[in-house]
Amino acid sequence: MLHTRPLLLLAALAQVAGVHILHGLYCSHKPCALPVSMYALSRRELQQHGSAAIAAGLLGSSQVAFAADETFSRMGGALEPYIDVQKGYKLYKPFSWNQFDADPGVYDVKFQDLVEPNEIVQVSTSPVSTATSISALGDLAAVGDKFAKSRGAELLSSYERDADGSKAYTLELKGEQYHELLLLTINRGKLYRLSATATNKRWPKRSELYKNIMNSFVPKGY
Repeated sequence: MLHTRPLLLLAALAQVAGVHILHGLYCSHKPCALPVSMYALSRRELQQHGSAAIAAGLLGSSQVAFAADETFSRMGGALEPYIDVQKGYKLYKPFSWNQFDADPGVYDVKFQDLVEPNEIVQVSTSPVSTATSISALGDLAAVGDKFAKSRGAELLSSYERDADGSKAYTLELKGEQYHELLLLTINRGKLYRLSATATNKRWPKRSELYKNIMNSFVPKGY
């Protein structure tokens, strides 16, 4: 059993790390599709938007520490609360970005900038049957190296934080065309992956926004 647990978790993470690159963006298992128009709101989306007030109460007043001398910020209203009770997570999302419902095997939810379609924030989940913490995969440095190599990217920085009782790793990755922040955490039998991408040229304009999104994420949808 001591040897099978890491193997099972690696199998789940292999699905997460299996990506194709299109215009510098990551998508699991198949190329990204960049929608040109917003989909109509589904019943689930209406429920999620109706839960915004709940999410605000759960997230809005707290200051989430993510580094020794920095805290979470809503950036003057540029971020607004989002909660998915069914999937079991909450975060702050970019205000007014297009929202797309689940594309099975690719993402659970995706937020895309209206003007810059290569700027995407998305959440995906995978079941894990044995691991209870992301540390089961390895320490921060080891996990960072694995994901950087799987993407052919450079690991620029990494840090870990406590996301309301769950250890979370955040990696900053840079490829030839793209730049990404990637958060990984495990809670209640799920591996959560939060990704925020932009082109290298646009990264300086988005890095602070993305950093705060990463550090608003909590793998609890209540």
